[in-house]
This record gives sequence, structure tokens and C-alpha cells, in this order.
Amino acid sequence: MTFSLYRASRSARLTVTVPDGSTVTVENLRANEGFRLAFEATRTMDENPGEFKVSAWNLPPDALAAINAAQIRSADDLDAMLVDATLGPTVAADGTDALSAGFAIVELEAGYDGQVSRVFRAIGASCSTDTADGDTTFITTIVAAEDLDGQLLGYPSCTFLAGTPTIEVLTELRRAAGLGPGNATPAQMQALLGDSRIDAPYHVSGGQAIERIRSLLQYLRLRWFVDDRELWLCGRDEVPTPGGVPPWVVDEVGELDLLKGRPSLVDGGRVRLTTMLTPRLKVGRLVNLTEGGLSLYAQGLAPSVAQVVRAQVKPGLYRLDAIMHTGDTGDTGGNWSSVLTLRPTVGTTAP
Repeated sequence: MTFSLYRASRSARLTVTVPDGSTVTVENLRANEGFRLAFEATRTMDENPGEFKVSAWNLPPDALAAINAAQIRSADDLDAMLVDATLGPTVAADGTDALSAGFAIVELEAGYDGQVSRVFRAIGASCSTDTADGDTTFITTIVAAEDLDGQLLGYPSCTFLAGTPTIEVLTELRRAAGLGPGNATPAQMQALLGDSRIDAPYHVSGGQAIERIRSLLQYLRLRWFVDDRELWLCGRDEVPTPGGVPPWVVDEVGELDLLKGRPSLVDGGRVRLTTMLTPRLKVGRLVNLTEGGLSLYAQGLAPSVAQVVRAQVKPGLYRLDAIMHTGDTGDTGGNWSSVLTLRPTVGTTAP
């Protein structure tokens, strides 16, 4: 007789690409054999690029030296890095300009039983190493920002005549911010706004490109957000669009993983719940909360409590407004999960 244990071990891999193009890889993929890694990552359906944190225990000296050499530690370090940096109207969305300027690219993947998915990929913003346990344990913590190079290296400089399509202005500013196109295409803009054009000459020279994007789009009948270093556009809640664009990004409907806690209602009827770690879910998309998933969680609850859960949180399609991933390979009794905030008003029937 044989038995199998579903998701028997936590898995994580940290990859740091330093300015010379070489990589430092730290992993703990099975049975906690490897370096201890802990992380926090929050993604939201808003205009702000994400910030992430990862910690690694007792890194070997050569790996620690390479990581430290590529991180910002003070304002003076940042000034020195930018002295010879080239500021321009375009910043590469793949991070190559960040490497050229002396920054590091930090990528964390996590999952179960040796199978991992990307939790985040961002630009290293700071690095610190502290001691614990009487100077026998060294914990290195890296804070990374999704669009740090776009904020520091991007220099939007452009002029457009009145009557220029709005998408052309947006594309120029997006490139200066170091963002990928996501779904910010002429077809998507046409479906959202029709034939949208600027009604006066537009000139910009300097400033942060992300702020210029905010100024351009803030009064238009659309919603925009930044996630995974891409720019995404969708409709506003309860605001009709010429092309019938919904208030979410049309993509494959996500399936929730096993629930780890009782769903709750927060923030004006939104649903918050905790699942096993699920980095594959993306904000701004639809997820399907099934009756089977709710019933599985309700097993073992008193009949009255189970009825309350079902009454408050109904199965159906929800928009993922925010997701927070946390984990620690060395804390077997601790957190390795995703906390989701869902908007329930987009419908209750799955296709």
C-alpha cells in the first residue's frame, strides 16, 4: 500500500541578475533542503507599481558580495550610480537599462513540490544584512520596486499636436516609464473611448512618466493600472463603453486554490479570503469561486456556521482587486498562502 501527500513541501527560488549579466540563484525546492527564503509580495489593481521584499538566510560569501555590490544603500550611492547614466524618453521594459545603470533585477518564484511560478520580478532598491542568534545567523533582506528604473532613468520628452490619437500619447509616456504594453493597444482604446484624440497641443519635458500617464488618463472613462511591469486598461465600474469593455481585463478565468480560512466581507461588500499559495492569479482578472470550494471549506463547521458562510459569500465570478503572497520555507507552521480581495458585483454566474 502506498500513500501520497498533496503538496508535501514548499518550494522557492530566488534569482538575482547583477549588472555584469551574471546571476546568483538561491533555492529551496524540496523538503526544506536549501537556503531558507521568506517573502512578501502585494499586487493591487491600481496605478502604483508594486514593491516586494525577500529575505535569505546565511548566503555564501560570494553570493552575498555580488548582491550587495549591486544594491543601493544610501542617497550618495544612488547619486553616484546616476552620474553617468543616460536619461531618455524610453526605458527598456525588460530591465536591461536598469542593469546598465548598475541596478540588479530580483526575481522570486514559489510553489510546491519543486514546481514554482513567478511571484515577482522587480528592480533591486535596497539590501541589508543583519545578524541573529548571537552572530551565528545572517539574514539578507532585499527590497525591490517593480518600476524603479523607469522612475529614475525615464525622461519623458515629447510634443503632440491637437488631434493626435490619445493612444499615441499614452504609448510614448508608457515607454518612458519602462512599462510593457499589457493590453494598452489602439484596439483596446478604441473599444473603451471610441475615436479619442487630444483637443489641444500636448508638450512634456521631464518629470516622472507615471505621473504624466496619471494626468493624461485621470478624467477619461476608463480604468488603468500597473501590474507585472505592464500597463492594463479596462472599463470603469458601471460606466458603459463604446465597445462594451467590462471593468476587468478579459483573460482566462482563474481558479481559486484550497481555502485556508473562512471568507469574510470587507470594504463595502468585497470578499477577502485566504488560499494556499497561488502566484499564478493576476489582479484585474476574473476568478471563479465555486460552490464545491466553499463546501469543502465548510466541512467540519457547525451547520449554522456553514449556512452563514454560504449566505454571505456566494459562488460565482469575482474580480481580483488585490492579492498578497507571503511565505517562509523555514517556518513549517507559519504562512505560505495568498490573501485575495475580490469584488463580487461583476456577476454570480460562471460561463
